[in-house]
Amino acid sequence: MKLTKTNYYSKNSDQEYMSYSQFKLFDECPAKAMAILKGEYKQEETDSMLVGSYVDAWLDGEIVKFQERHPEIFNSRTGELKASFKQAQDLCDLIAKDEYLYKQLKGRRQVIITGSIAGVKFKGKIDSLLADKIVDGKVLKDCEDIWKDGQKQPFYKANGYDTQGAIYKTLYKQMKGKDLPFELAVVTKEKTPDKRLFVFSDETIEEALQEIIAKAPIFDAIKKGEEPAWNCGKCDYCKSIKALNENSVEEI
Repeated sequence: MKLTKTNYYSKNSDQEYMSYSQFKLFDECPAKAMAILKGEYKQEETDSMLVGSYVDAWLDGEIVKFQERHPEIFNSRTGELKASFKQAQDLCDLIAKDEYLYKQLKGRRQVIITGSIAGVKFKGKIDSLLADKIVDGKVLKDCEDIWKDGQKQPFYKANGYDTQGAIYKTLYKQMKGKDLPFELAVVTKEKTPDKRLFVFSDETIEEALQEIIAKAPIFDAIKKGEEPAWNCGKCDYCKSIKALNENSVEEI
């Protein structure tokens, strides 16, 4: 299947290819990932997610289309953008005023890449492709460490951006034969927004790649129905299908 802008997010595309976001879903809860793939469960699109999409649409020159697709971002009484999306527009203006940051984010936009890792077909869509680097834009609360799985982790590790970098670098190298660095261009939603650029070291990328190599074949086998999908027991999907019995009683 040849991927295009039209079919990239299609059900057939998601069935044929693993992606960074899909890998992340399987890593969190295989049962939830499979329910989403089968159309049995839909993740809620939060304002936080839409803010990032708003900035992406602005960078892509498609902000009017985005606003038409998402009337919920406007106050129904006043017709103005809701507070979260006024802030999103402020972040767009902030990017526009920073000549270097704007240049990093305005390379070739939304470049589709495909390839394979550990025998599993992967796809990706690069935010901004420059001659000498791959740049992914992020709108984050801040860049502080995050508590996850009982320990404090760097924001990029907790959010899986090192995994994203490993996938994108690998696929691009397979397609073009060039090993480009992977950078994050971050703007924050703090009261006074921050702007930061991060480049991933070879060691960080290699560590993430080895984890992908170990896990991707397992997730692919689950997708194909060759292995059962287990429940994490903690996510919203698992809570939504939870059924209690006599063994569910917890001693306190």
